[in-house]
Amino acid sequence: MTQQSRPPIKGSPLQYVKGIGPKRSAALESLGIFSTTDLLYYFPRGYLDRSTIAPISSLLSLAAKREEVTVIGEVFRQEARRSKRSNRLIFFLTIRDSSGFVQCVWFEGIKWVRDAFEPGEMLAVSAVPTLDKLGRPQFVHPEFDRLRGALEEDEPDWGKMFNTGAIIPKYASTSELGKIGLDSRGFRRILRSAVHHHMADVVDPLPVAVRTGQKLPDLRNALKSVHFPADFSDLSIARKRLKFDELFFWELMMAFRRKANSEANGISFTVESKLARALVDSLPFGLTAAQKRVTREIASDMGAPRPMNRLLQGDVGSGKTIVALMAMLVAVENGYQVAFMAPTEILAEQHVRTIQSFLAGVPVSVRLLIGGQRKKLREEILEDIQSGRANIVFGTHALIEEHVRFANLG
Repeated sequence: MTQQSRPPIKGSPLQYVKGIGPKRSAALESLGIFSTTDLLYYFPRGYLDRSTIAPISSLLSLAAKREEVTVIGEVFRQEARRSKRSNRLIFFLTIRDSSGFVQCVWFEGIKWVRDAFEPGEMLAVSAVPTLDKLGRPQFVHPEFDRLRGALEEDEPDWGKMFNTGAIIPKYASTSELGKIGLDSRGFRRILRSAVHHHMADVVDPLPVAVRTGQKLPDLRNALKSVHFPADFSDLSIARKRLKFDELFFWELMMAFRRKANSEANGISFTVESKLARALVDSLPFGLTAAQKRVTREIASDMGAPRPMNRLLQGDVGSGKTIVALMAMLVAVENGYQVAFMAPTEILAEQHVRTIQSFLAGVPVSVRLLIGGQRKKLREEILEDIQSGRANIVFGTHALIEEHVRFANLG
């Protein structure tokens, strides 16, 4: 479930959301959040709930399990002091709940963390509890999430809600966003305002009949529940609806693309290829019936005046590479270049070695473009691609970077 995959609907400008001014609005826009609807689709990265939260008094017994524990408490004391043994600066933060106190310790990042907390603010702190030299439980370099500021009263008292089973959303943030109040706590505040006051901006694109047939909640309720669920059952139902939308609109986008491809002008290749025939004749084995059939289907597509949109599927060792290579040779013989994209650099390198072994004696130039190549080598490869000397270019996503210029990509 992603923020990007959502219905094409717009909301009100961010300036109408309580707690968002010009500075925060600009920061949110850098995340792709331009409207209230965009904000409602900024989903939590996770949740805290009462079943995963332990009272501080239980940490001594939980330390033996060596499992991550979350406690909720308020900042009670903090200090930075140097170790007598190493003269190393160490930061100590003590938080408390109604059952006791626990100390959090940082050995790194002191410069930032020593100014990160204020007395009385409410934190959710997560780590594997360990014991200090005196046998007391402690958290070393814990993860933490701000729940409420020391003087804030506009949000619920998360400490009390923890005792009644609240589910608390946690939002992704950065140190830069945190500086302008857009940490997880800040996002909770503006999301609560958006949920309460701007849900009318959301128009459900799914007909009632579809929602009923699929047993899905309406979009407004789903968005409300994904941010502030009543319980995990409520959250599960909301996520089901949002995942349905993501898949539905992805399929719709692909359908439009297929339709556009079917109506677009493509390259009509001459599919009779001496290079492909030379390759087949040089192989120490004959093509299977399936390989011949698929090759004919691909050749038919390449000869037609429309773009080919085809998935070639088969088990490892079934001969997909040979079939793909014959299609590449058809393009090369027609005067075009070929780009072969692999998901990883290792696979790209493996494919190059395999293809070069098949093409021994065939006059085709093969190049490999991946990250981390020496500057001089990379410049030579880019020049070969731009000039057209490179017939087949293997690589990863580096093939679609802006500075890569093909002379005549087919």
